[in-house]
Amino acid sequence: MSATFTIQARSAEKIIKFAEGYGVSADSLYQAVGLNPSLLHDPDSRIPFSQLVDLYEKASQLSRDGYFGLHLGETVNPKAFDLVGYIALNSPTLAEAFSRVARYHSIWTDGASFTFDFVAPVASLTYKYVDQAIETHRHDSEMTFATVATLCRNLVDQHWTPITVQFQHERPQDTAEHLRMFRCPVEFSQRANKLSFAANSLSLPIAKADPGLFAVLDRHAEELLAKFPPRDSLLDQVRHIISRELNGGDPSLERIAIQLGLSARTLQRKLHEFGTSHNDLLDQMRHELALRYLQEPGMAICEVAYLLGFSESSSFHRAFKRWTGKTPNELRSS
Repeated sequence: MSATFTIQARSAEKIIKFAEGYGVSADSLYQAVGLNPSLLHDPDSRIPFSQLVDLYEKASQLSRDGYFGLHLGETVNPKAFDLVGYIALNSPTLAEAFSRVARYHSIWTDGASFTFDFVAPVASLTYKYVDQAIETHRHDSEMTFATVATLCRNLVDQHWTPITVQFQHERPQDTAEHLRMFRCPVEFSQRANKLSFAANSLSLPIAKADPGLFAVLDRHAEELLAKFPPRDSLLDQVRHIISRELNGGDPSLERIAIQLGLSARTLQRKLHEFGTSHNDLLDQMRHELALRYLQEPGMAICEVAYLLGFSESSSFHRAFKRWTGKTPNELRSS
């Protein structure tokens, strides 16, 4: 795998088009960041992620819009994010949309990661820059969370509002646009880019989702994930191993530690530093995979329980009820 963090080249198109609305020529942006425009016409091309992040900053400067990222995120079509965007649009619920975006984000870019967590009554999305060489990223991170808020309002509830939004970059002189966009307290100079919201909105359905298309896209994304795996953190490495081992393997703490070249005690300590544990991650992965498997009408519930490492179907039913408030059969019939 290349040491360079990359992103799909088509990611630049939405920035170029939005900047053109301000009268900024595409050529001036290409020149500002040294981007070869011919790459944008190849669906398989990838460019350095740092180049894309810099493109946001240059577009803000040339357009003289100090809120370029926010304004773009407020108008961008999720389809601009290619496969990951289409999966979000066709997920059955908001929870599954966030779960899929977090899982498949590395297909779009391995230079940043999405982490989706929830412990009722609060859920959160964390957007982390894996490419540590990137220092200035205000407009990329603001575009990202503005896109999330806009997506939720357009797809599930026009009144959807986060509890708090936190950014790593410094506070701008005027934050009126941030407050208008997010409709909640916005904090700056924080340790992480994090959007927190009420977990009870996770069950909201995405009305126009196509279940058949979702299943096809999900399978395709799983295939691509092997080609573009996450590169961001120990958490993602552990999640990836758990997901692989659950399918008839051994997802135990000891087994995962061996694969990472760590002792079980060291791995557990490192996970605690991230505010989680092996058991928590195993539970999350089982939850995510259960929702995915139950979308397959030909897969028996007892088979799902086996694939998730449950020795008895009754144990799986209890866990699923805890995760969703429903039994597997109730979910399938809803």
